[in-house]
Amino acid sequence: MNIIEQLMIEHAALRVHFHFASDKTDSIYEIEDFVRNCHAKIEDEIVFPKFQDVPEAKQNLSRLQADHRMIDTIGDQIKLRTTQGELEVLRKRISLYTNVVESHNASEESLVFPYWNVSESEELEAASKAKQIIESFGLNRYLSVTGISSKLLERVH
Repeated sequence: MNIIEQLMIEHAALRVHFHFASDKTDSIYEIEDFVRNCHAKIEDEIVFPKFQDVPEAKQNLSRLQADHRMIDTIGDQIKLRTTQGELEVLRKRISLYTNVVESHNASEESLVFPYWNVSESEELEAASKAKQIIESFGLNRYLSVTGISSKLLERVH
């Protein structure tokens, strides 16, 4: 499995979480933290830079990077609405958040990920850097959010 497959598995895990989080505001905070501080960080720091020299993918990178900023902003709004006790607005923000992330992930999978073509050494370097980000986020938290087993993660990295 390569880093792109890993990210696609994470996308699938997010879809499952979003399905169950739509009426539960508690789990959205863990998911939002994972998206911001692990998943998107791997994309921004490791994956997207590799596409700078791929014309078919490069044209979509700025939009995908802007999506990450928008996703962060909506995540901040979710936290703000929680502290303000605005439950109806909170539900709408959670719905917006899940829709934007799902659309963004689908765009990555169709517009950018198919062009991932790196050498074996670059793949190993990417996996090593991703593992550092995962460990920084918290390995047990990562495994819990993604549903990925430690054995599968060992195979990826």
